[in-house]
Amino acid sequence: MIQIDLHHVEELERLFERTPREARIVISRAINRAATAARARASQEIRKKYIIRASDIKDAIKIDKSTPGTLTAEVRTSGPTLPLMKFDVTPKKPNDAIVRARVKKSGSRKPIQQGFIVSAYNNVYVRVGDSRYPIKGLYGPSIAQMMGEASILSSVVARAHETLDSRLEHEMNHLLGG
Repeated sequence: MIQIDLHHVEELERLFERTPREARIVISRAINRAATAARARASQEIRKKYIIRASDIKDAIKIDKSTPGTLTAEVRTSGPTLPLMKFDVTPKKPNDAIVRARVKKSGSRKPIQQGFIVSAYNNVYVRVGDSRYPIKGLYGPSIAQMMGEASILSSVVARAHETLDSRLEHEMNHLLGG
């Protein structure tokens, strides 16, 4: 969860003393834009390091939007670890040669010993013992784990602060007719 504190709410309301409701609306709009920009930056930063589709990231990141009454927005992500097939796996079809997988862009595909693909479940599996069953699915990190990396999180927070500042200025100018 990313939390952005707004320090100048009282100053902005004093600026709009005659219409404090309009000041809260302006602040709420700016906060919502900052939250959306934070989600977009998270997607960009995660895709720089990991081999994952933007739609998978967008589905996992939820935004609780700000209202003039609350003046808070929440950008949060949760969810299970992702099946290995969401990353870079070859071959893509069952009954082909050796299965190789790569999660991060910085590495190369590593062979998965005794790995096989079950297309009905769209994942890579390995046998647990010598017999046919049981089998175990292989998974990569969750979106929350990826987003929790210090470099990614710091970039997301910086983008949110930058957007909040610029949007507050823009919304106030728009409200004042400038």
